[in-house]
Amino acid sequence: MKKIQKLLLRVLVCALAVLMLVPTIGVSAELSKTDEMSYEAYTYWYEFSGHSRKIVANKPMYNTGKVLTSIDLECSGASTIEDSHVSISGITYVLDGGGSRVITLDEDYNNEVAFSYVLDKDGSKLYFTKAKGIFVDDDENIYIADTYHGRVIKCDTKGNLIRLYTLPDSHLIPTGFNYQPVKVAVDHKGYVYILSNGSYYGAILYSPEDEFLGFYGSNDVPATLVQAFTTLWNRLFMNNAKRSEMTRSLPYTFSDLWVDHEGFVYTATGTTNKMSESSQLKRLNPGGTNILPSSGVNFVEENVMSDPIKKTARFQSLIGVAADDDGFMYAIDAHYGRVYVFDAECNMITAFGGGLKEGNQDGTFYNPSSISYNYATQDVIITDNSQDTVTVFNITEHGKLLKSAQAKTIVGDYEEAMEEWEQVLAVDRNCQMAYAGLAKAYYVMGETGNNAEYINKAIELSKQGYDRETYALAFKSVRTEWIRQNFTWIIILAVLLIAAVIFLLVYTTKHQVRLIKNERIHLATTMLTHPFDNFREIKEKGLTSIPICLVIIALYYVFDVMETTLGGFSFTYFDPSSYNALLILAKTAGLVILWTVANWGVCTLLGGKGKMKEIFTVISYSLIPSLIGSVVYVVCTNVLVPEEAAFLNILTVICTGYTLLMLAAGSIIVHDFSLGRFIWTTILTLLGCAIVVFLLIAVAVLLQQTGGFIATIYSEILKLF
Repeated sequence: MKKIQKLLLRVLVCALAVLMLVPTIGVSAELSKTDEMSYEAYTYWYEFSGHSRKIVANKPMYNTGKVLTSIDLECSGASTIEDSHVSISGITYVLDGGGSRVITLDEDYNNEVAFSYVLDKDGSKLYFTKAKGIFVDDDENIYIADTYHGRVIKCDTKGNLIRLYTLPDSHLIPTGFNYQPVKVAVDHKGYVYILSNGSYYGAILYSPEDEFLGFYGSNDVPATLVQAFTTLWNRLFMNNAKRSEMTRSLPYTFSDLWVDHEGFVYTATGTTNKMSESSQLKRLNPGGTNILPSSGVNFVEENVMSDPIKKTARFQSLIGVAADDDGFMYAIDAHYGRVYVFDAECNMITAFGGGLKEGNQDGTFYNPSSISYNYATQDVIITDNSQDTVTVFNITEHGKLLKSAQAKTIVGDYEEAMEEWEQVLAVDRNCQMAYAGLAKAYYVMGETGNNAEYINKAIELSKQGYDRETYALAFKSVRTEWIRQNFTWIIILAVLLIAAVIFLLVYTTKHQVRLIKNERIHLATTMLTHPFDNFREIKEKGLTSIPICLVIIALYYVFDVMETTLGGFSFTYFDPSSYNALLILAKTAGLVILWTVANWGVCTLLGGKGKMKEIFTVISYSLIPSLIGSVVYVVCTNVLVPEEAAFLNILTVICTGYTLLMLAAGSIIVHDFSLGRFIWTTILTLLGCAIVVFLLIAVAVLLQQTGGFIATIYSEILKLF
């Protein structure tokens, strides 16, 4: 019996031990998972407006692969890993600028050999301590940007010197030019591009015959109207002494450059201001002109994050760029430590990595110094010169699929990309490009096969992905087919409608028939054609009607809402999550009431004869052209595509102008003002409206603060009891 008791006791103890270990195992697994994902991958989702965007998580396109530390690279205490480049043979060359070494890694990124100096033909050794850049051309020749010694060293893979690129002796080089090469690249034709630290002239360009050709592809200085006016003023009125003391605006310098297999040069510009965000990444043709469709493109984050500890803002600085054969661009930000991937049309595909200059986990960085791309494996390689690490990001199967689908979509192979987009969307519903890509594919299939079902599918997907361009094409196709099928009925109805209108006009004119007997309603309905006469009758006969005015204002509010909610998808940007009907009410009815009160107050003081009721009637009746314009807008945007609706802007201008004309005519009549006094009182009315709005805001803030104060006192009293 005692043996059985001891056996049961042992079993119980073992069971308790297992139960106690289960939570521990779960936590360990969770921590391990967290360590693997030391950053979040995300992209941007362009919202209803097509301009504003928000961050959304996406399925990772890249995972952290191999991370080579200073131990793996056999670095000494003086080592500083500055740059890397992968040759066409798959060998990765890593530049240790602090230790004056070039480290080679095999295809699996295993450390192979290294050399710490370049041997000249006379046997002398050239060290490249503090070098910043490295490049390997198609012939496996190595170029080292030896910054500290003011030269670019060209050598073979064994470290034997081939050529030195020093400061060119040319009249094109400005006096006092500080030659400090930091980056170097060579295209497939043999042209050499050298970036010098702090040079805003662009890259120094050498021909394949090693002849200096000049500077290549500098940034432009963004100019505003104010700057242009200031420059003109200074040239006209400032003396030479003051001109010499003025500072000159200089273009931002390139921070990195990359040459793809087609010979196009990609450049990155570091920290810039808001005006030049679209120039942070460029793709330059042989003439040095940017050919990226980057007009208005924001290559950096939407919101600049602040450091909660140091209380300083972190501005982004894209210090490295690389590109692949499909035009995808890879950029590394020095402050956030993030890697951004853009397609050839400047759409951000994904962002990954991180660190905020404090990264100590795999995939995060303290001070990233360069980015490189492995064409063979599609790996992205980042060096960190503070932690002396080389981080290899491996592309995932999802990443390969997305890149392949987008590359095909950009060149117009929509149907070939269709299956890939469906696979992408199956695992990542936040991929906006997948919706757009599928919409294009279905549209092309529907057009070529005359399949209405595919066209309707394209409309649905384009609306889900906010792709208004594809939506317009698909909608136009559906509309054309509908008109073809119903053309006869459309013609018959149009003829009958025109005939009925003509008959009604002729009959009422010939027999002097008045369809509307009520005088007040008749004045409102004929206000468009006889504004001066009708306002005069309202003033002289007292034919104001508050109910009619309220109906007009209610319609003004309803039609304004309809423009946004019921307008065509190609023209309207309705976001139900952020739409505020109360704000629209304040913008319509509130504006009418505000103008009525302010105008009555101003004109009463300045001898105006109009009563508040008459002023309210004038502004209400003046809104009739805008009501008609809203109805026409809603109808037209639902039957037209953007390329056919150029007249809508003209219609808006005409309706707004006619509304202002009627307001002016009515105000002059009811107040018995001259045109000059009307203009003067209108200016004062606008000022009065601004004062009233300011007072309302001040009262609202005061009430809010008072409510908060009372709530605080109440909570403190409750604590006493």
